[in-house]
Amino acid sequence: MPGRNSQFNHQWFLVGTLMHLSMLSQADTVDPGENYEVLSLTLNELLTALCIAHDSTLESMIDTSQIWRRKPGQERWELPALNISTSQVDRAFDLLETLGLISPIAPLIKQYDYALLLGSTAPGMKRRLDYITDWWSQGVRFKRLIFLVGQRPLTPGADYLDILKRQPDKNLDPFPFTETEAAIMLHQLVPMPEAIRAVPVEFIDTPRNWRNGFWHRPNTRDTLKHWLKADPIPGAALVISDQPHGVYQKEVVRQELPGFVIDLMAGPADPAATLPVYLDALALWLYNLKPFIPQSALQRQ
Repeated sequence: MPGRNSQFNHQWFLVGTLMHLSMLSQADTVDPGENYEVLSLTLNELLTALCIAHDSTLESMIDTSQIWRRKPGQERWELPALNISTSQVDRAFDLLETLGLISPIAPLIKQYDYALLLGSTAPGMKRRLDYITDWWSQGVRFKRLIFLVGQRPLTPGADYLDILKRQPDKNLDPFPFTETEAAIMLHQLVPMPEAIRAVPVEFIDTPRNWRNGFWHRPNTRDTLKHWLKADPIPGAALVISDQPHGVYQKEVVRQELPGFVIDLMAGPADPAATLPVYLDALALWLYNLKPFIPQSALQRQ
């Protein structure tokens, strides 16, 4: 029977493998989350392109980017459009590509202990289940499927899916009320290989919390903290997300699961996603990344 040492060695083998494959996959690109000069230069160009006044230090630019964050209680699909030109929009998307928020991101290895499917709108969760099916057909495997979801009430329109209406041959409620209920129904109803459906699954039903006069739905960090109460055994975890949220969510998962080996599978963005949705995701990533950036890099001009 394998002991703790063999489990420890296996985890470090996975760490080394992921680092090596990451370097190979990024041979022609630079990860802005690790190259602060690239991050600083690209943020400066983005803020300038959008005519937003800012100082030239990375710390100041990260702080300035927080104007793109959603207000308390506001959802992504409620973000207003920006009053900017088409050329500014095009330039912004070019720079967001440099920052890693546009192109899909493929998993680096084939075997994981966990697939962490992050909560979203019902259509978003269906897309993430479809990504799992696609990559399963290419040989990616995991031992447990974890839905990191919560008690966010579903929103008519944003969460509507035909597949969630009552099925004549299924003994299911007419329509789910919360994100967790939608995840449970989608796992039952979305077409997928039976081998995936047979993988042990958990739905982490994270409660909302009341702060400053608003009900706040659980965010990625809240769902991870709620899952950690069950004391999961550390292992290799594949984050299942899509752009432009994958980079931010991987960073939060990395911070909350320090004993785990973290990788990311991020599908393409919803074609309906607007520039404010991308900028919100960028601001969230920078907010969570900032505490881990050395002061020397934050203050450099």
